[in-house]
Amino acid sequence: MGIQYVKAVTFQVIGAPTVYALAQERPQIAIMVDVRANQIGENMPNFEVELVMHCQGQTAPGPNGEEPVRLFESKMTYAGIFTLNHSTAETFEPLLLIEAPRMLFPGARNLLVTLSREAGFLPIVVQQIDFAELWRNRRAQG
Repeated sequence: MGIQYVKAVTFQVIGAPTVYALAQERPQIAIMVDVRANQIGENMPNFEVELVMHCQGQTAPGPNGEEPVRLFESKMTYAGIFTLNHSTAETFEPLLLIEAPRMLFPGARNLLVTLSREAGFLPIVVQQIDFAELWRNRRAQG
C-alpha cells in the first residue's frame, strides 16, 4: 500500500444544541459500507480503493417504546493507493475488494470515533467489518 487518506468527510449533529440533553449514553450506531476500486492510469498496476461509510448515531429506544432519536450522521470516503504487481486473475478482485479495505478500515474507524467524540458524544464502538462476506454478498447479487 502506498498512502491512505481522507477523500471526503461530513459530520452533522442533528438538532444541536438540544440533542445533547438526549445523549446521556453511548450512541448506538448503524453503518452502511461500500467499497470501490479504480485503476489509476491505463495499463498501470496502481489502484485507488475507496472505503465509503455512511454512519448514523442514535439514542437507544425508550423504555416505553419511544422511537430512537437520531443524534448525528456522517458520510466518509477513506481511500488508499494500492499497487498490484504479479497479481493473477483469481487474486485480483479479492485483493482490491477484501484485503485493501481491511487495511483501510482501522484509519477510517479511528476518524469516525474521533469525529463523534469531538462532536460531544460519548465514544462510539465500531465493530470490525467482514469484507470477505460483503464481497461474497455483492457477487451473489450480480
